[in-house]
Amino acid sequence: MKRKILILSAVILMVVISGIVALYWCSQPPGCGKECIFTVEKGWGARRISQVLTDSGLVRCRLYLLWRYSRMDGSLPLQAGIYQFDDSMSPDSILGILTRGDVLPVQTSWVTISPGLTLAQSLGLISEGTGIPETVLDSLSADSAFLASNSVPVLEGYLFPETYEFADTLDASEILSRIIETGKTRWPRDIDELLENTGLTLHETIILASIVEREARVDSERAVIAGVFLSRVRSGMKLESCATVQYALGEVKEVLLYSDLEIEDPYNTYIYEGLPPGPICSPGLPSIHAAFSPDTEEGYLYFVSRDDGTGMHLFARTYRGHLSNIRSTAGR
Repeated sequence: MKRKILILSAVILMVVISGIVALYWCSQPPGCGKECIFTVEKGWGARRISQVLTDSGLVRCRLYLLWRYSRMDGSLPLQAGIYQFDDSMSPDSILGILTRGDVLPVQTSWVTISPGLTLAQSLGLISEGTGIPETVLDSLSADSAFLASNSVPVLEGYLFPETYEFADTLDASEILSRIIETGKTRWPRDIDELLENTGLTLHETIILASIVEREARVDSERAVIAGVFLSRVRSGMKLESCATVQYALGEVKEVLLYSDLEIEDPYNTYIYEGLPPGPICSPGLPSIHAAFSPDTEEGYLYFVSRDDGTGMHLFARTYRGHLSNIRSTAGR
């Protein structure tokens, strides 16, 4: 009997000693000071973080880290961000940094997309500002899976004009997705009702907004110009927008030649009726709102620049009135 008690006591003692040794081993740093940049993504919980820390060689035992976290205060959030650790840190030190959110200062880049820029121009600016190769951005613009994930048919017209600050840790898809999403948050809230009023689809509205962006010069006229183009579409008239011809040509000319107006291209609205196949630039917010709420009350079908330095236009309901407006601006 005494022998059994001695054996049992010895076994228990060995288990206790083994447990103490194991706890001590788990509590010790795994290395001698090798630095590591560690990123905690948004939405990661303690289990995911502990697993990745273990896989990265920063802690010896995932379960020990979870146990220490529960002992510290499991309700404290482990904050997302970029951290600098080294493998000479103890698990408690790492947990302290994570709960305090002692993240590294994130390097950022600034990019300004101005209203009226084409997709190619915008991607060039993004590449210049972030250092991401333009070829990478171009490939995403033609990636149907990427476009579908952002619920846009094309990238042209959907890169919202604004000044952006991007963390240098973001990749090309994250940057473009953020720009697209920013634009969507600025659209009117009552989109369905507005689209029902115009009879246009959402994509057609963005196309119209892009034309308004390139044709209008002052905000007060944008809704009226949108109304002119919408009325022409409804009447089965050609839009005859110089801006669409310039897009087809791939350059902005001060003066379009008659030969330019005859270029065989689906974006040439002097030849083809209706809206062009896609947007011609990134429309700004005033043009977007104008396209969602065009002003057709006066029934205008024509407009011509006043050519007086104001950027404003003369509008007409009839072709005769349009010709009269053209004559009145001649010689200015």
